[in-house]
Amino acid sequence: MGISRVAAVVTASIALATSLAACGGEQDMGATEYVPAAGANTPPDTTPGVEPGTSYDVTAGEWLKLSRNERITAARDFVADMPDDCRNGDGREADPGLVRDWADSSAGTDYPLNVAVAELLAEGCAAALQSGEDGLAPEGG
Repeated sequence: MGISRVAAVVTASIALATSLAACGGEQDMGATEYVPAAGANTPPDTTPGVEPGTSYDVTAGEWLKLSRNERITAARDFVADMPDDCRNGDGREADPGLVRDWADSSAGTDYPLNVAVAELLAEGCAAALQSGEDGLAPEGG
């Protein structure tokens, strides 16, 4: 009886282990089905939604290499070109100086250097508009 009892316990253990292993079937572990070719996911040469060749069609890394005057010009151009992002309900614009400062301080810290600077400028406009009167350009200029 001792051997048959051991055989029964071993058989039951094997049956239990086999049934547990079969539970769950195939699970999707979130792995990709393919690996993209090298360079397939590189950023585009231009910024989506930005006219190629504009003063702000640069990455954050390129932005930091521009002179202070080039950066304020690009911020002014962005504010003028993006009224939906850079104007409040009264039609007053975000202060381009604050927008530039936002991009300057965010590039490479809050945003990677390969991000389009237009994204930083849009965030700068939002921050300037949210700050109220202090973030708006003076009336008439």
